[in-house]
Amino acid sequence: MLKELSYFLKTLNYIQLDTNLQEFTVFFQLENSFVNVIHVVDTTKNPYVNPDEYRHIVEKTEWQFRDRGLSEVHSLSFIISEDLERAEAFAGDVVFSWILCQNSLFIPKNHAEDFYGIRRKLEEFLQNPQVPEEYEENNVKYDWTGKRSYKSIKDRPLSNHFFFLLNVFVFTLCTFTGDLLYTKGVMGVESVIDMKQWYRLFTSMFLHAGIDHLVSNMLILFFLGDIVERILGHGKYFFLYLLAGLGGNLLSLWFSYGINDKTESLGASGAVFGMIGALLWLLIRNKGRLETMSISKVLFLIGYSAYYGLQSTNVDNMAHLGGLVSGFILCVLLYHKKSAKNRKVAAR
Repeated sequence: MLKELSYFLKTLNYIQLDTNLQEFTVFFQLENSFVNVIHVVDTTKNPYVNPDEYRHIVEKTEWQFRDRGLSEVHSLSFIISEDLERAEAFAGDVVFSWILCQNSLFIPKNHAEDFYGIRRKLEEFLQNPQVPEEYEENNVKYDWTGKRSYKSIKDRPLSNHFFFLLNVFVFTLCTFTGDLLYTKGVMGVESVIDMKQWYRLFTSMFLHAGIDHLVSNMLILFFLGDIVERILGHGKYFFLYLLAGLGGNLLSLWFSYGINDKTESLGASGAVFGMIGALLWLLIRNKGRLETMSISKVLFLIGYSAYYGLQSTNVDNMAHLGGLVSGFILCVLLYHKKSAKNRKVAAR
């Protein structure tokens, strides 16, 4: 039953907390300053787990989230049991606790009748609890802040970290070489089109005009790029980053050529906006939420960046737009989520 619940909660954009608890599995959903927490207590695995221990775990989990600055913590418990009477005694006066027995939902008298609309969805799911064959129970876990926990180095977003470190390394190198790398690597109409130095379409992606320019790009890349790579995988993300950056630079170059603008440009913004465009498509395909991100958050980021770019000088807005569109289109091509109709399922 735990596997089915794990899959069900994942479809509602809950993520699993990384703990060392055996009988208690904790799922949570972060939203700004509050968090919804669901504790799954499997009494069938350990019939000797007692109500006092259950209450202690629930209270401890709530305080752990509050200690991290979350003003509101809303909790619900699913008690899995084969003995309904024992489960009701186990739940006691914990109002936000429901019982799952023989694939049916039981809500004790005077307990909460709903929890943010989850009751109806759960009852519908329990009528035919299907789980895709490829779904792995508890395969991904997260820490208290919603950041993924990794079992090995291979599970980490290696491509995103590589690009992050490469950008920092090149910027550091520029501080020792003066204008040398900028002279050889920035992109412009004269250098690329007139002089046929097409390699600058790539080298300019790893050059930044100053520390503020670097930090603004790397902050977005570090926090959001990790999410995209976890979904797409190392290889696909590697090529998406490079091709989205190339797409941004091509649009920028085409626009500059059309208006006869000789200004040179540089920066990872095209690739970074490509990642944002990819994340937008991933959110669309995953019902509007993915880990701690939502469509509204990404749209706000895009809107704010567009406003800032239009209000500022020396900002390559065409590279931003080209990267955003390229990343979105590339992700449409690279990410293939199986539809419910084509999934192979295994019912208990």
